Amino acid sequence: MIQTLCRLTLILIGLSTTSHAAQLTLTSPSDFQVVQRSSPGKGLLRIVGELSEDVAATDFSIEARLTADKQQTPWLRVGGSVSGKKLAGTVEAPAGGWWKLTVRVVRVGQEVAVGEVPHVGIGEVFVVAGQSNSANYGEEKQSPTSGRAAAFDGAKWQIAEDPQPGAGGKGGSFLPPFADAIVAKENVPVGIVACGIGATSVREWLPKGASFPNPPTIESRVQQLPDGRWMSRGEAYAMLVARMKSLGVGGFRAVLWHQGESDANQKDSTRTLPGEQYRDYLAKIIRDSRRDLGWDAPWFVAQASYHVPGDEGSDDIRAAQAALWNDGLALPGPDSDALKGALRERGGAGGHFSGPGLREHGAQWAAKVLPWLDDQWTSPRKIDSGTQWSEYLQLPECHSLGWVRANVQTKDTASWNGVLDEAKWGTPSPEQAVARNWDWNVSDEQWREAVAQKSEGPREEVRFDFWLPDDVAVVRGVVVISGHGSGEHLFKRQDLRALAAEHRLALFKFVGNPMQRGFWPQTLLLDRLAAFGEKCGHSELAYAPLFLYGHSNGTGFSAVFPSYLPQRVWGWVSMRPGTTFQAYQPAAAQVPGLVIFGEDDHFLARPSREENLAVVPAMRKNHGAVWNFAVEPKTGHGPGEKTWPLVFSFLRHTLAARVPAEADARRGAVKLKMLSVEQGYLGGNWDSTRGGYQTLPTAPYAEFEGDKSTASWLINAAYAADWQAFQRDGHVTAKTTTRNSE
Repeated sequence: MIQTLCRLTLILIGLSTTSHAAQLTLTSPSDFQVVQRSSPGKGLLRIVGELSEDVAATDFSIEARLTADKQQTPWLRVGGSVSGKKLAGTVEAPAGGWWKLTVRVVRVGQEVAVGEVPHVGIGEVFVVAGQSNSANYGEEKQSPTSGRAAAFDGAKWQIAEDPQPGAGGKGGSFLPPFADAIVAKENVPVGIVACGIGATSVREWLPKGASFPNPPTIESRVQQLPDGRWMSRGEAYAMLVARMKSLGVGGFRAVLWHQGESDANQKDSTRTLPGEQYRDYLAKIIRDSRRDLGWDAPWFVAQASYHVPGDEGSDDIRAAQAALWNDGLALPGPDSDALKGALRERGGAGGHFSGPGLREHGAQWAAKVLPWLDDQWTSPRKIDSGTQWSEYLQLPECHSLGWVRANVQTKDTASWNGVLDEAKWGTPSPEQAVARNWDWNVSDEQWREAVAQKSEGPREEVRFDFWLPDDVAVVRGVVVISGHGSGEHLFKRQDLRALAAEHRLALFKFVGNPMQRGFWPQTLLLDRLAAFGEKCGHSELAYAPLFLYGHSNGTGFSAVFPSYLPQRVWGWVSMRPGTTFQAYQPAAAQVPGLVIFGEDDHFLARPSREENLAVVPAMRKNHGAVWNFAVEPKTGHGPGEKTWPLVFSFLRHTLAARVPAEADARRGAVKLKMLSVEQGYLGGNWDSTRGGYQTLPTAPYAEFEGDKSTASWLINAAYAADWQAFQRDGHVTAKTTTRNSE
């Protein structure tokens, strides 16, 4: 199969006095390329092309759509650019294929270029290396029956018909039946990168310069040193690493290694490799390749030492291969030595596999890989003095905030009781205007009725991650994080995990549009917490109190959820809200809330800075909300290292104030403490006309001299000091953040 180069014609509009066309060659992805998926439901697709002439304009966008027989994605924004002659970007694409990939370039809302790649897959990619039984020396050529297995020889992709490109030999291999088995189970395309070289010793696969006392039987890839020792020329290793590198970091699932026959029981016994040395040499290949790749690529190692009947294996080599499994350097491949008789060529007289043998060999490799592959998504793993579990669900669009807004009867802006002073601040332009009223009170019944009428919409993968510190007998509460924006980073922070361990808290994060920006019904979250409770043996997760975090449009989760289940939430944070009006939730007024803005965040100016900054004061005035806000000067839409200590201070102090020390969710719902506004502190709000760092007054409620109805409500003296320091200095000192207020 000849690789297809896809050409796009880009009409350059407004770049000169006359419109003309430039040619664009799309070089990535290639036709029949398989991209390694990063989760069960998606992978990152890299799109690269080159124009025939420079493009000076900067207002181009790139979009991509994937189409299959009965599926089609919407136009997906490609994160990238058109710059000079180069077009480059990435897009998150759904697993599956073959997809037809359509790429278009858009300028000022008009499609000015379009092109296609006929076959693109998001699935599983395997590198296969070793000697003849990893290559094309089988007795009968094989073909993939699924039609969804492709091969890569280091330069081009094609359907994975034997002989496999990139490997030695001209006969058959186990790779088409292996790939078909993966396709059948996982329902995604499979990419094969075959690198096997017939009759090679493990010594020939060593990096260049690696030495050993005795040569292999074939000496073409080794050379003798002046001191009588031998060394590898490194060609096989360099080829293997180059092909793996071309796939990128994390660009394949695993290496499948089948080799050992040319080291076991050689006719010249001086060429036989002792098992201990075999183990050391293969360990070096694995370790060095991981170092050169920059990531810990998994390796499977088969038991392979069979020659012919009567010489059916080497206990020494087999033990060495097993030692790599036992030491954790490699995973167990199949016992290919056990495949004998009619499964070998020439009626069982040879060492290579017959047609039935190749199919059985492929099935046995799949039997080793598939259970491990399932475990990659869901098996618990030790990390950061705790254990982390993951789960992936395909959830429909109807759970998302956007779908509810479009399909369920919600209140309009005119009914919002937080109307701000447009006479003072000006009416926003139509281009800037955003919906203000997000206080919808959509019941589960209304939602279900809308789903029944409108259908649930397309499904999308949502990933859930749950982390529990070691040695926690009873979980006191759960920090729940929308993975949108900075939430993914926050979940992994070691300082948050240390705080969680200190206070016996679990961390829970989800990412995926049906959840991360807000969802219905709220029991969707509670069901997942209960499910993780069963997995980790902590039934109290079904009732544990929650602390919520959302960044940007994650405010649609962190601020809206408490308005539906205020009795379950001890506090919430909105970081750089994309739409501050989502936070105007009167039903959540008695749940402590913190909104943190970035002074230079472009979202703060939509529809105006003054309106956004007035949302929390309006909630304070109209509903007595126990909320506060802070503005981080000289920062944009993303939080920085100085932002987190204020978040953690708020988390600590609200936990101590709201969750009873004796609370035990194993006995059922925890009754959270209600807070008295008069017992807290107040802080003067940040002045947008001054900007920058400001020394804002704080005082106990009774002593505060400003407008008590609109001032930020601060839970206690310790948090008030942290809040004041953050506004004055841009950071919170370690002394105040480590203070334990319990």
